[in-house]
Amino acid sequence: MRTVRRILSVSVIAVVLATSSQAAPALAAGPQVVVLGNLPGGCCSQAFAVNDQGVVVGQSMVGTGENPPERPFRWQNGVLTDLGTLGGPRAVATAINNNGWIVGYSELAGGGGLAHAFLWRPGHGMTDLGSLGETSIATGINDSGVVVGRYVADGQLHGFRWANGVMAKIVTPTGEGFDPVGVNGNGKIGGSLTAEYSGDPAWWKNGQTVASGLSGHASAINDNGDVTGTYWDGTQGAFVWRADGTVLHLTMPAGARFAATNGINESRHTVGTRTTASGNVRAVYWSEFGTPRLLPGLVPGGQSTAYGMNRRGQTVGQANLTATGGDYVAVLWTS
Repeated sequence: MRTVRRILSVSVIAVVLATSSQAAPALAAGPQVVVLGNLPGGCCSQAFAVNDQGVVVGQSMVGTGENPPERPFRWQNGVLTDLGTLGGPRAVATAINNNGWIVGYSELAGGGGLAHAFLWRPGHGMTDLGSLGETSIATGINDSGVVVGRYVADGQLHGFRWANGVMAKIVTPTGEGFDPVGVNGNGKIGGSLTAEYSGDPAWWKNGQTVASGLSGHASAINDNGDVTGTYWDGTQGAFVWRADGTVLHLTMPAGARFAATNGINESRHTVGTRTTASGNVRAVYWSEFGTPRLLPGLVPGGQSTAYGMNRRGQTVGQANLTATGGDYVAVLWTS
């Protein structure tokens, strides 16, 4: 089976992709799956975020081999556009706001595997946001243009907030590291304390940090301040930590051994995956009350993953082209 690439192969930072500042109605009873395609020269692509106008961003291979070049793309009205890189062979677009501003990360020219967060704006192209350490990744952007993400310095992961040309470290009152996954319209940043996969979902704003007390990691935040992610309590499941402090454990889909969310909108609808004991992965949509429904794939038995959704309930991700794995393509689920 072909390995799904959710990080630059040379990067030391794991990526949790989030979609923030999104929300609204549930998908209709029979969502349709639309293939977004690949950029020329490659086999495979993934869609990570969609804004409220239905503009999608993600990553597409543009070559072949063990470690092929990858490019960030924008899909709009059926047209797939290569956004370029900061000089290196690989880059990924992770989030988009309602102004069409896109963030992600790109390898730099000259090799060495270093990557920097970028901001791409219509009419301006790609800007290097720099790093407070060796490398950086942007994971979210709100409609005010505030960007959040993570960077590595001296082998340690830290969170950053970028606004008006200035990147600043996210400092928690206890000194713990903070791993941001998104920022909402009110400037509240969702993420996790300490390192991903061993932390505590939390939010940060203006120096204040509030932890959920869950064992797990956050994956997304909406404009209401609700945070979703994955928890561990002897098993792996999905949760919504509501802004009022209550926690909803989402119902496991039938046959699931594990479940995880990747995106949430303002109606508290969430999307992600379920994994069976045999290792089959399928995209899942959960209603506000935690009721799951599998999203349709491209072939019977084929695997799929949902990464983000907008206020109209449009959902993006990837789906395999055959039941046995192999090549995968960016998709959009819509009613």
